[in-house]
Amino acid sequence: RQAVISHAVTKGLDPTVLMKDSGVEWLGEVPAHWIVRKVSVDFMASKGPRGALLTKEYCHENAGEYPVYSGQTENGGILGEIKDFDVDLGGEGAILSTTVGAKAMSVLHIRGRISLSQNCMIIKPLSSHVKVRFFFYHFQPLFSLERRMIPDHMQPSFRMEDLYSFRVAVPPVSEQGQVAEYLDAAVNRFDELISEGDNGIALLQERRSALISAA
Repeated sequence: RQAVISHAVTKGLDPTVLMKDSGVEWLGEVPAHWIVRKVSVDFMASKGPRGALLTKEYCHENAGEYPVYSGQTENGGILGEIKDFDVDLGGEGAILSTTVGAKAMSVLHIRGRISLSQNCMIIKPLSSHVKVRFFFYHFQPLFSLERRMIPDHMQPSFRMEDLYSFRVAVPPVSEQGQVAEYLDAAVNRFDELISEGDNGIALLQERRSALISAA
């Protein structure tokens, strides 16, 4: 799954396309017509204006319909739901990234009216020349690499300055859409296979226990 995502977002879908050296180690060669530039050209990151206030207790006391996202990765990143919201991301949405802890730089594609608690940021496009869904995939291999480079004795953290310094490959917007659609379908297939594998393992473990018990 990770290999398919990494290949699609750095090499594209056409195996015959002319390539060029990106000058960026993690990207390697990219299609010659793609543009390599800093993330800061196309995206702006921000944190929640009342992140410290939006705790699990606050969400429980002010329950409503609008999700509050946090640095947790369980429950789809949602800490709780409250009566109001801080930002409307619309249908295109934005990328949510965790910023602290062992799972720092984990990403989600989120949409609609939301608020942010602590230990996370949203990464929003600055123009219509970039598609959020493509960069949701594009950031995954980059962030994974950066996280692995943090020494074990250090608390992983992810700052806006770090994000803005990263360089990425930007295809034409139509090609971004094609890659995103291809990866949506491929990842769904992988998810189905993973689910089948997990079910198979569970059944085999039950059979193993039954055989041991019978013997």
